[in-house]
Amino acid sequence: MDGVQELEVAVKFFVLGLPHTQTQNPATSATTTCAFTSKIFYLCRMLHQLGHEVIHLGLEGSAADCSEHVDVAKLAEWVPLYGHRRATDYYDCGVDGPKAVYMERYVLRVKLAIAERTSKPYEAIVCNTFGAGAQQTACQGLNQFVVESGIGYNHPWANFRVFESYAWMHFHLGREQIFSGDKWYWAVIPNAFDPALFGPVVEKKDGYALYLGRLEEDKGVRLACDVARMAGMPIKIVGQGNPLPFTGPGVQYVGPVGAKDRNELLRNARVMFCPTRYVEPFGGVSIEAALAGCPVISTDWGAYPENVQHGVTGYRCRTFEQFVWAARNIGAIKPQVCRQWAEANFSLKRVAPMYQEYFESVMNVAQEPGWGTLNDARTQLDRLKREYPREGL
Repeated sequence: MDGVQELEVAVKFFVLGLPHTQTQNPATSATTTCAFTSKIFYLCRMLHQLGHEVIHLGLEGSAADCSEHVDVAKLAEWVPLYGHRRATDYYDCGVDGPKAVYMERYVLRVKLAIAERTSKPYEAIVCNTFGAGAQQTACQGLNQFVVESGIGYNHPWANFRVFESYAWMHFHLGREQIFSGDKWYWAVIPNAFDPALFGPVVEKKDGYALYLGRLEEDKGVRLACDVARMAGMPIKIVGQGNPLPFTGPGVQYVGPVGAKDRNELLRNARVMFCPTRYVEPFGGVSIEAALAGCPVISTDWGAYPENVQHGVTGYRCRTFEQFVWAARNIGAIKPQVCRQWAEANFSLKRVAPMYQEYFESVMNVAQEPGWGTLNDARTQLDRLKREYPREGL
């Protein structure tokens, strides 16, 4: 990968796919509604391009950039349980009832695949990508390093944790009442995106606002529609769920879309609304919008203070009046600056070395003195460095 120095010693990674859906390339998948499948795909791609051995364990028919794919879930077993899902339906992540036997097979096949491909303890890293459920059960008792590689969900459990944002890490520190203690291997690494899927940036926008996400009250879709209406601009709402509670004057519903249509909607939108009402773990659509040159208006909590630069790539708001003002004045935000910010800090090229640094520290635990291991070859410590937009663009 350009700009990233490969490790002197390649590491073996097992990356767990989701049992309830295939890992798909975001560039070619029919819809872009599952953030977890995108995270899994890009994690495999980054590690593989860094020169590591990447073994993807997932549903038959998955498309992952890896050294080897292993079917730990079969389509013949999956179709009767999940094959009825429509694009507008939410994903079924249940593990009980008729799905229990299917999940047991997933667990056993994951354990067997790892056992067959390892010969000694702590020679490999197992990336748990979805937290609890079948993945957690599959990881229990393994004598390899188990890392929750992108926590944007509730109930994390592993000793080695990578969170999507500082907001989400601190939320869980408080939730678990951890106010002291050495959590050296709880790290924050943002989600990675492929800038090639977004743009080119256009300065002259169409007049519509955009909401892209689950059509739920807690995601703020109603607030987005109310603000757009008050600001005098039409709004397109895109995503899974029932649009009927939110439709009305000036609101156009668009179902789930693929990568090409998503990009066209984003790059031509005047503004993207991300008014999530809960503590947002990351809010990936805000980064996708920025990559496409679309300013963002968000709430002022969760991950957004980390991902939306107020007055530069968008606005963060706390009252209805602030949201309306931001919408009416969104033209002050420069689309090219939005792109610059997102590409510099959230591209695969930028995020890959953060994972590399983290996984190096994990592998050091297997040797003496572990946490105290030195690296005399180090020439920089840029893993947390961020680049900020030049507002004069």
